[in-house]
Amino acid sequence: MITANQSSVRPVSSPAASPSNKYMYLFLAMSFGTCYGIASLFMFFPDFIVPITGELHLMHPLAIVALYSPSIAGLITCYLMGGKDALKGMFLKLVPRKKDLFWIPVIIGISIVFASSMHFGSLLFGIPVPDLTYSVPEMIWLGILNLFKETGLIGGLFGWIGFLLPFLQGKLKNNVTSGLITGFLFGLWVLPGYLISSFGTSTTYIYYVVQLMAFIVFQSYIFNATRGTLLFYLLAFWLVATGSQIDLYYFNPQVQIMQFFFFVTSAIIIHIVFKRKKVDTTLQTFPAYVLDAK
Repeated sequence: MITANQSSVRPVSSPAASPSNKYMYLFLAMSFGTCYGIASLFMFFPDFIVPITGELHLMHPLAIVALYSPSIAGLITCYLMGGKDALKGMFLKLVPRKKDLFWIPVIIGISIVFASSMHFGSLLFGIPVPDLTYSVPEMIWLGILNLFKETGLIGGLFGWIGFLLPFLQGKLKNNVTSGLITGFLFGLWVLPGYLISSFGTSTTYIYYVVQLMAFIVFQSYIFNATRGTLLFYLLAFWLVATGSQIDLYYFNPQVQIMQFFFFVTSAIIIHIVFKRKKVDTTLQTFPAYVLDAK
């Protein structure tokens, strides 16, 4: 198990040193209530709802509402806890500090290694891969389109990462435990997507959950080292979700296992590098980190 570097992890002082758990419960109630509520209508009352709204799919307006519910809930909770200043600070976290801009090529490089590992790893283990028919410009264009297709990216940005991860870090004083819990709850939230047949997913649910847990632990190190910059999570999630869209590999259960081990290994490596380089991994806590968004 990876443990946070306790010598460099120092919680940011906060106007509310230990905010009430009621805010976390409110966030979870809004996120799960919206997503599970919409999903329940289509699962249990299809004869009533489908003739009115049509079959549910990822670009359906109600699906988009469900997918955006964590970010909506996160922004509402942010406002309730810190008012307009906190809300403004949350959006400012999309803008990286000049000293952190080097993370952009680093994340792009890691994503290239990730996609290459999935492609050549599939070949190594005898896992089928798509025929590479796209040119590089076509891959870039499809990648850009995927930024808009992956509505869950922005849908969870201000919720799971912008609110829940730093809130838990303030409570638990540990980025790894907080990342694991955030990833688990994120995974639990996506469960309806695996139960609604019209979404047609070809992946394994439990694998997806542990993937999210490993990925968010890895991202928590970057999140804390960059004082909570949300752009880097958005960039990383988008890039790792694009490989299968440009036919570098199939997103199937075998590849999910490889992705899990990739993110676990990445988290271990970044932990060791940060410890040796004495990188400041001060825990970013909510709402302090958005009220000090400089």
